[in-house]
Amino acid sequence: MQNAVVNGNGRSYVVALPDNDAAASIADRLGGPERVLASHVSGRPLLVGTLSGNRLISGSADETCVSVVGQCAVTQEEMNRYAARASGPTDFSRVQLQCSGSFLTFGSYQGNVYASGQALETRRLWWCSIGENTVISDRADVLAELADLAFDETAIALRLLPVQPHPIDQIGLWSGVQPLPGDQALLVGQDGESRRITWWNMPSEDVDLQNGAVAFRDALEKAVTSRTAGNTEVVCDLSGGLDSTPICYFAAASSGSGIVARTLFHPDPGGREDLAWAKKALTVMPNVREHLVKSTDEFVDFYEGIDEVNVVLDEPTQAITAGPRIMALLSEDAQKKAEIHLNGLGGDHILRGVAGWEHTLARSHPLLAWRRSRSEHIPAGTSVMSTLRQLSDRRSYRAWLADGIAKKAKSLRPPGVNDWSSPLALPEWLSADARETVVKAVRSLLSGLDPLHPTVAGHSDIYFARDAAKLVRGTGQLGNPFGVAYEAPLLDDRVVEAAFRVRRTERDTPLEWKPLMKSAMRGILPKEYLMRTSKVGGGAQSVRGYLRHHDVLVGLVEESGLLDGGLIDRTAFLNSTRPDRWEPPSPEIHNVVNLGKFILNQRRTAPVAA
Repeated sequence: MQNAVVNGNGRSYVVALPDNDAAASIADRLGGPERVLASHVSGRPLLVGTLSGNRLISGSADETCVSVVGQCAVTQEEMNRYAARASGPTDFSRVQLQCSGSFLTFGSYQGNVYASGQALETRRLWWCSIGENTVISDRADVLAELADLAFDETAIALRLLPVQPHPIDQIGLWSGVQPLPGDQALLVGQDGESRRITWWNMPSEDVDLQNGAVAFRDALEKAVTSRTAGNTEVVCDLSGGLDSTPICYFAAASSGSGIVARTLFHPDPGGREDLAWAKKALTVMPNVREHLVKSTDEFVDFYEGIDEVNVVLDEPTQAITAGPRIMALLSEDAQKKAEIHLNGLGGDHILRGVAGWEHTLARSHPLLAWRRSRSEHIPAGTSVMSTLRQLSDRRSYRAWLADGIAKKAKSLRPPGVNDWSSPLALPEWLSADARETVVKAVRSLLSGLDPLHPTVAGHSDIYFARDAAKLVRGTGQLGNPFGVAYEAPLLDDRVVEAAFRVRRTERDTPLEWKPLMKSAMRGILPKEYLMRTSKVGGGAQSVRGYLRHHDVLVGLVEESGLLDGGLIDRTAFLNSTRPDRWEPPSPEIHNVVNLGKFILNQRRTAPVAA
């Protein structure tokens, strides 16, 4: 694995440049020849940057070269073959479609650039115009610095929303820096002009559980081994749950030097359950060199130390809130010379159902959709009429979002039925100006707006997977200063595709906890382990931590300028975010803290460009 020396601010990044002299001068601003990672056949820089916790693998043939950046098991010989088979830049999408892992693909065909990221966006790309050239990077902030761009105040206001439905969640924070949707690739000619193509489409949901489980297990195993094969030093979470435990098994089975498994527990009621389940699974795992067991009492509290997380992210995510504990683990990993840390993030997003599934199912199997919905709604106290409205709602995505913002403009609650996504919500503490800005911005997005998939279920699947991927991108960036790749194989494209192919009525049911994963691991993990039906959370820790560190969090938000920037009503914010001794904090506070810390860290970071 290539573990380049991390630059002073800890950012790992790659920039892709067109094949012309004006673009080549940008490479000099990024550090000159020592930062060139790959070149066009002309000799001009194609990829420039610094990599930490990422692999760079390149291949070439005649006037063609292609590279992957990230975690991918492809060899240089295989990359040479991909380059040789290309008859145009669009052919490089084969790499993205066929290889396992989580990675970016960059190619140059006769000087024409191809760039794509992961469809589900665990690795994604941004682009902007610099002079006459379209320049691409995996970090929005690097592009903003190169182009000398300022924050977009409307985008900042939108990021204060506790839920950001598509396409609000895609908007870049800098004016002029544009996101590249994960299912699209960017093509840039030698003249610097660009166009987009679609390289990925959601697979059909047409496989039964038995066959789907085999394909899912194979995809997950390949995703893990794409990172662990050989003598790579690996640390793997072993939470005892149905997400990290299978990953830990495949990591142990494929690692040449053995792995370190780590299990955390907490002293609250039920907090040792994870350890007990982890020990059951551990009995069948080969090649676990060390099993680390730690109490969360050995770490800082929830919310403690967030003000000291100085890793620079390129967009605000929940990674900041989780940052202190994750970075403590990554620091320990680095001391053990680990190169990879595998986690189970994303399992809840691809293995568990949402209400939108039943809405789509009702079009073809109304009675089954009704039964599944009521099995969830009755325990939650949802009325029969609410269930009926949810299943019969025929609004388009555009109409659904328009209705939501119309009600918010009038300070009304949106309907209790939300099929397409989580409900659009405007916090009470948004200032009147910010509220007007948000309403206007959302309305401007409605023209020509399409969902991520024609069906509610398909849209929900993609949206929630990408929502998890945003967290995974952030936590991955936390590993950059340590040279440790903090990886979530469950959100790799090939793994998610395999899950999406399984019929939703079998992928998740009201009667069984994560049946797809259980079926995939049957005969591999112990039978008694696969009987687990739940997972213990950390709600009590959250309540205690917020109570103890509320003042520090508010101070962080104040230092960022958000409380005095005209977007937030200070008094309303302070009143609505007061800690409660018995209740967890409102989710609204998380977005504000994450955004505030993101802004502070961006101000303090050292430049990457000269």
